[in-house]
Amino acid sequence: MEEGKQMRRPYLIFGTAGIGALAAGALTVATLIAPAAQAGATTSTCGSSAGKCYQLTVSPAATPAGASASFSFTITNEATTQQLGSAQITAPAGFVITSAPGSASFTPSSARFLNLAIAPSGQATLHVSVTAPCGAGSYQWGIQAKQSNDFSGPPGNDFQLDPSSANNLTGAVTGSCSLKFVSTAEPAATVAGKVITSGLNSSGGPIQVAVLDGSHQLATASTAAVTVAIGTNAGAGTLSGTTTVSASSGIASFADLSIDKAGTGYTLVASSPGITPDTSSFFTIWGSLSGCSGSCSGSASSKTTVETVTTSGSGQTLGIGLGGGSFLCGSYGETTDPVTFDLLDSSGAPLGSAAFSGALEIPKSSVQSSGHPGASSWQICYASTTSFTAQPNTSGTVTFGNDTYFTGLLPNCSSTQPAPCVQARNKDNAGDVVITFLATGDPKTWG
Repeated sequence: MEEGKQMRRPYLIFGTAGIGALAAGALTVATLIAPAAQAGATTSTCGSSAGKCYQLTVSPAATPAGASASFSFTITNEATTQQLGSAQITAPAGFVITSAPGSASFTPSSARFLNLAIAPSGQATLHVSVTAPCGAGSYQWGIQAKQSNDFSGPPGNDFQLDPSSANNLTGAVTGSCSLKFVSTAEPAATVAGKVITSGLNSSGGPIQVAVLDGSHQLATASTAAVTVAIGTNAGAGTLSGTTTVSASSGIASFADLSIDKAGTGYTLVASSPGITPDTSSFFTIWGSLSGCSGSCSGSASSKTTVETVTTSGSGQTLGIGLGGGSFLCGSYGETTDPVTFDLLDSSGAPLGSAAFSGALEIPKSSVQSSGHPGASSWQICYASTTSFTAQPNTSGTVTFGNDTYFTGLLPNCSSTQPAPCVQARNKDNAGDVVITFLATGDPKTWG
């Protein structure tokens, strides 16, 4: 060793910084921290930034899909002499920034905060409100901080994020968005070709579908495009009207939908890309609906069927329709169109205690083509939500919408056989077969 020169001793490093955490120009071997270091001093882990570092925490670490959420970004200036003057936060892919309180400026994808003037060892919390995407998965925020208060200057002016904070920029979107028909705005029964609303016979408001976030709350910021289509097509109908609507405050409203053919047990399906669809409750499209005061009658006709029904009731509605809801009675197949008729309360629900007298007329052309010219051979295949006595070996069940119906050929009326039953089978002067019958409950028939 040369005279007058002292031997330099290496120092071993202990503490939180760990191996390789020395500032620029330090020894490249692991050394022990100098005994003179003050307790509680922080060792920079930002490498080439020459000590211009900051810690960052982000809250929350997760958010429900499609939800509106407020995120907090807490910045701690780790520099020893420089202030941290400004920062820009960049939203993860699919997120939309909706506000940044205070004097911050923002776009849907980023928010810039100026004049922060965070002193060394000082701290500030920035807030950003966003709408999360509807799909579940991980995400990552972006952030850039500068010494200048106006977010200007060359790259050397940048502060560097402490690597120990890097994982705080990641998070998770939980759950997924879904659609839900609003319970008070589900489709209600109406007449073929008329607007389907939430009230009987087009008397209510528009059909509404809600966009729900990942926690099943209304996604009030959603403007998703929602499309409705026929799900269960009970009467082979066609849906008309505006079938795609953009949600407003999370609600899509459909004000002009209609279906052109009668049927029992229609549903609508609501869908939107990337969102779980929903199916409406069952509803009926009638051929006609008429108010009843005392007694009332209704009729419907087609090429193969003329149906007339009379009932008594007060302040109720008689519905009648042809088509849809096919069913069998043993080995007997349909000749006429299926007929649906019912007395409804103000909400459109069938009145199970209602009594009807009806006439089913089969035109001469259908009689001749059937191969059964005599009136006595014609039968009524009947379905009701209430069980009844049917002719032997013809009983069964069928489901329309949510309801199970009992089916079978009607027996003849007698002193021991009450309704439902057949009163008479006749042939009129025109050669048409006319079957008169008594019915109860929630019936459907064909001849």
